Amino acid sequence: MVNKVWTDNLIKVLEYENKLYKQFFAIAEQKTDIVVKGDVEALQTLVGKEHKLAGELNKLSAVREQIFEQISKAIGRNPKEMTLTDLIAHIPPEQASRVTQIRDELQKTIRQFTAKNDLNQKLIQNALEYVDFSLNLLTRDTPGATQYGRKGNETNVKNRGILDIKY
Repeated sequence: MVNKVWTDNLIKVLEYENKLYKQFFAIAEQKTDIVVKGDVEALQTLVGKEHKLAGELNKLSAVREQIFEQISKAIGRNPKEMTLTDLIAHIPPEQASRVTQIRDELQKTIRQFTAKNDLNQKLIQNALEYVDFSLNLLTRDTPGATQYGRKGNETNVKNRGILDIKY
């Protein structure tokens, strides 16, 4: 039989993980607006917040794995092969329904976060491509204009780009 304290602790850890992922999602939503506006300083601030949350999430993940390992050993299963769904079958019904609910909420939150993060990645990639394109326009040599020399033959004159850069 699974110790109720371990299951309660697992529930608390899963709830807190869900809370952290919701915070990640909120940051990702803010990041979308900031990337569209092109506010690099605000983006750096959000990235700092993300790093802090990621550290908390890593610590929480380690605690969850320890609890999960204890529960797995108590029911005679290998922790590396045990899933949350397997665990639900071995705990009392009231705890099982709570774990199921939290698992479903966590999966939903992670799906939303992943989708928003993918969008932000595409927006950042587009912004970088635009910057690269703009820099190429400003620094490339423009095609030479045709001029006629003293003897009437054509000569190409090399025009410089907008920026005064030595090549």
